[in-house]
Amino acid sequence: MEDFEIQYKKQPHMKQRRMQYAGGSECWMNQRRDGFWMRMLKGAIIGIAAILPGASGGVIAVSLGVYRPVIDAVVGFFHAIKRNTLFLLPLGIGGVIGLFATSRLVEWLIANWKMPVMYALIGMVLGGVPSFMVEANQHGFKKRYLLGTAFGIALILLFAAGDRLLTDGQAWPFTMWTAALAGVLIALGTVIPGISTSFILMYMGLYEPLLSALNRFDIPVMACVAVGAGATVLATIAFVKRMFDRHHGYAYYTVLGLLAGSIVLIFPGFSWSWIQVLCVALFAGGFAATYFLCRNSGSNEKKPA
Repeated sequence: MEDFEIQYKKQPHMKQRRMQYAGGSECWMNQRRDGFWMRMLKGAIIGIAAILPGASGGVIAVSLGVYRPVIDAVVGFFHAIKRNTLFLLPLGIGGVIGLFATSRLVEWLIANWKMPVMYALIGMVLGGVPSFMVEANQHGFKKRYLLGTAFGIALILLFAAGDRLLTDGQAWPFTMWTAALAGVLIALGTVIPGISTSFILMYMGLYEPLLSALNRFDIPVMACVAVGAGATVLATIAFVKRMFDRHHGYAYYTVLGLLAGSIVLIFPGFSWSWIQVLCVALFAGGFAATYFLCRNSGSNEKKPA
C-alpha cells in the first residue's frame, strides 16, 4: 500500500486522469454552487449568443466560466453519467429557451434594420476580443502564434473563393442538406470559442432562411440542423479539447484569424446618412456591452478536471 502511494505521488497524471474521468469532481462542485436555475440562465445566455449573428456561444461560455466544465463533462460523459447529466441538463434546457425566445426578434431586426444590427453585432464581437486575448496569452505571447492568425485568415479567404466559384456570389439554396451544414457550422461556433459561424451563414445566405424555419417550427429542417450539430459536436469536441490543451496559443490565434476574416466578409459598408450615426452608436454600445460582460464575468474558465 505504501509503495502504491509513493508511485501515485510520483505520477501526478494518474491523479489528474482519475479526477477527469470521474466526471469532474470540480464540475460537480460548480453544479452545486451555481444551482439548477443559475446554470439554466447561463445556458439561455449561450443559446441567445448562438442565434445572434456575430456572437459566439463558445466565447460567452468561456466568459461565464462554463466552457471547460461542459467540454470535460461531454468528453467524460460515460464515466459519470448521472453527475454529468445533472450538470448538462439545465444548460441544455436554458440553451433551447434562449434560442427560441430570441429567434423571432432577431429575424425582425435583420429584416428591418439589417445595417445597424450588423454594426451592433460586429461591436459585440470586437468587445470580446480583449478578454479573448487574455485567454490566448495565458501562457505568454510568442511571435510564431501569429502564424496561426495568418492560417485562420487564409482559411476564410479560401472559403470565400470556393463559395464564389460554386455559387458565383449567389446565396446557397436552402435545402435539407444545407440545413444540416448550418447545424455543422453552428456547432463549430459553440465548440470552438471565438468562431462566429453565424457570420459565415449570413455570407452564404443561409442565416435568414434558417431563422425563418426556426420561427415556423419547421420540424424536418430543425431535425437536419440538430443532426448536423450533434454529429459535429461528437466528432470534434475531443479533438478541440486536445488542441486547446496542447497547443493553446496556436489554437486561440488561429481562431482570432478566422474571426477577423469573417468580419471582413460580412462588413456592411458605409451609408452617408443619419443611419451611419446610429450604426456607430450601436457599434460602440455593442462593444462596451460585451467588453464589460467579459470583464465582470472573468475570462478564466473553471476547469472541472
